[in-house]
Amino acid sequence: MAFSGTRTNEIVAVDAGVLNPNISFKADTYTTFEDGLIVGRFAKLDTGSLDNLDNSATPVIGGVVLRNTNNDIVEGNTFTNTGDGAMIEVDAITWGLVTVDVVDGDTPAKFGTVYAVNAAASGADFGKATTTSTDNVEVAGYFNREIKTNVWEVFIQL
Repeated sequence: MAFSGTRTNEIVAVDAGVLNPNISFKADTYTTFEDGLIVGRFAKLDTGSLDNLDNSATPVIGGVVLRNTNNDIVEGNTFTNTGDGAMIEVDAITWGLVTVDVVDGDTPAKFGTVYAVNAAASGADFGKATTTSTDNVEVAGYFNREIKTNVWEVFIQL
């Protein structure tokens, strides 16, 4: 029997911070987070707060900051906790498939090790996924597939 159409469970060319719900996942919700928390990047746990990576010593990865489809994202791809557009809570994926920003020029490979950028002087790259281990934080998981230039789907298991 021939079928007239097909169905795919893969997500299309989305930006970073998008959950792929086609497998089970775990997301944690935070009501305390750093003002300017960046969507689609790895974030750290810092005394009960979800914060951007910033070259701090021995950070604990808290997950990938997810887009919030119910509220506006102000200041580009960041969440604010004060003033106009303030968020009450943010979600971070800690287990499952999620899209992340990747450092420009990196060439991840399927099943390759994922590191979160935390090296000094990383500037705009803090929290992005990278293949470089030096001074960065290894994340439990792997690169799964490229979604579009500088955005990859990763499987994480924190």
